[in-house]
Amino acid sequence: MENNVTIVGAGPAGSTAAYFISSKGFNVTLIDKQKFPRDKPCGGGLPNHVLKRFGNLISDDMIESHTYGGTTYSPTLKYKLEYKSDKPFNTMVLRKKFDHGLVKKAVNQGVKFIDGKKVLDIQISKDKAMVILDTGTKINSDIIIGADGMRSLTAKKLGFRDKNQPRGFGVVEEYELDESIMDKYFNKPRLGYLHSKLFDLIGYGWVFPKKRHVNIGVGEILYNPQKNKKTHNLKEYYKRYLSLLKKQKLIPESIKIKKIMGGALPVYPLKKTYGDRVILVGDAGGFIDSLSGEGIYYAMSSGEIAAETVEKALLKKDTSEKMLSDFQKNWKKDFGKDLRLINILSERQRTSKMSEKNFSLVNKDEKLKKLILNVFSGNISLSEYKWKILRRYIYCYIKDIFEK
Repeated sequence: MENNVTIVGAGPAGSTAAYFISSKGFNVTLIDKQKFPRDKPCGGGLPNHVLKRFGNLISDDMIESHTYGGTTYSPTLKYKLEYKSDKPFNTMVLRKKFDHGLVKKAVNQGVKFIDGKKVLDIQISKDKAMVILDTGTKINSDIIIGADGMRSLTAKKLGFRDKNQPRGFGVVEEYELDESIMDKYFNKPRLGYLHSKLFDLIGYGWVFPKKRHVNIGVGEILYNPQKNKKTHNLKEYYKRYLSLLKKQKLIPESIKIKKIMGGALPVYPLKKTYGDRVILVGDAGGFIDSLSGEGIYYAMSSGEIAAETVEKALLKKDTSEKMLSDFQKNWKKDFGKDLRLINILSERQRTSKMSEKNFSLVNKDEKLKKLILNVFSGNISLSEYKWKILRRYIYCYIKDIFEK
């Protein structure tokens, strides 16, 4: 089988890249090891800038509901940050429906989709890039895009993966409830909850209500995999979290664990996200907000940027590493500054002993609270607002000193 581009992985990154490349008239094959529609361990929250940038790809039937705010608790539960907005603070989706919707958009654009088939090997040579499926089928193309997640086979085959890279882990379950129960516990605005540094984890617990589902999860970051090869038993932490939520009367007693899903997430971008005839997008490239764990915006954005790079390479008939290096230059220009600053903040949050103090400061100032929560949710750019946030934080810090 011959085509211009083969994309391994049909999540938001792979589907977005497939859609844009095919729209330029190139032949694209999109492959996923799972049969679609399939579910994915994820909170399912879309920051507003996802809809602003990719509104043409996200139809109303792919959206479950909108969230208009929520409450974030400090590690000791002593402080809580409450925020409500007249406009949607976040958009909620069911990943099973959302991801399948993006695949269908790509297929309608002319993409050939192969699901339920696993990629066993990837071979790069001077004149072609080859993907070998578990059926024995060989697919030749000019370029391969690896959109195959945190444990990317594409990245592994090219030697791009670093075993010592920090990584995140999460467990989650989504519960379907009667809409009247959802209205009772989460109100019509579907107000959610976050618990910072839950049970001293370097991470948080979350409750994301949707139309008729509530998504509950626990996540942590392992910053030094070499020393700490094992994470905490997150399933046990999850059970403790459900008990805490019921004690706080934030969720109904009727919620019982049935099928917890787990997964690994990247924390930092890989040092190199391109090679001869290859580009890595989404989780495979390490594109994620390490504070919140949100990755859909970066997945779709990197997919779009990859499509632009691939189009130029194919038109010039140059698929060399040098040509495809534009991908890394362009994603760094697009969202690289934000990721770098987010990672710095994430590191400082890990080592800081001022969590409670910070919650107290933020809670006293509505302007600072709004800025912090919008950064955390991904609704405003940290690189754009960093100085405004820092000035406001210093003002609140000094004010607090003089008020004592």
